Amino acid sequence: MQIYITKDGNQTGPFTEEQTRGMISAGMISHDDLAWIEGAADWKPLSAVLGISPPLPRIPRSASSVLAGQPLSKSSDGPTGVGGWLVLFCVVLTILDPLNLLVQMVSEWGRAFRIFSTIKYVFIWENVGLSAIVIYGFIVGCMIWSGSQRGRAIARRFLLYRLFGFIGVEVIAIQFMSDLPSEVLTARIGWMVRRLFGEGVHFAIWWFYFKKSKRVRNTYGHE
Repeated sequence: MQIYITKDGNQTGPFTEEQTRGMISAGMISHDDLAWIEGAADWKPLSAVLGISPPLPRIPRSASSVLAGQPLSKSSDGPTGVGGWLVLFCVVLTILDPLNLLVQMVSEWGRAFRIFSTIKYVFIWENVGLSAIVIYGFIVGCMIWSGSQRGRAIARRFLLYRLFGFIGVEVIAIQFMSDLPSEVLTARIGWMVRRLFGEGVHFAIWWFYFKKSKRVRNTYGHE
């Protein structure tokens, strides 16, 4: 079979089928170049004349990641999924925080009602406010633990709400303590300051973790 080829407007040939395939392999011509053989009604692409399939276009790695359903911002370098410290974060929110609040309520409520009639309102307000924060944290922990793709955003929002929630609860609680003896008021405010300091440390540690952790980045993607 004698093959005539048109490339860049120039007609060459004739070539044998073997010669043509060799030129394609060498990159001298492409599957899309037009060719004609004796008896043919018109010029056709070489792929049609030779009965071969043109090569599939090369897909960039980034595009192949999207087609595979993997976000480009995620990485496979290092741990991924809900594990390690991320599991600990979920355990704290769903188990340890509720247990700690329950123990605190049981140990302090009796003392609050026995000592001063005024201070009981402080404990009522604090426990209502802290219960709301703990319930919110329980929901967040369950969402992250169950594999929510928005885990990092949910956790960061919760950390901010928790920090400012604690500050708001304690600031308002001070308004109920105006009638307390000065030494009791001083001791109570000192306890609040230590509690808020602990919450600040808690916020800083976990905020830094969700910002720098490889596991978080591999699981939820780059920011």
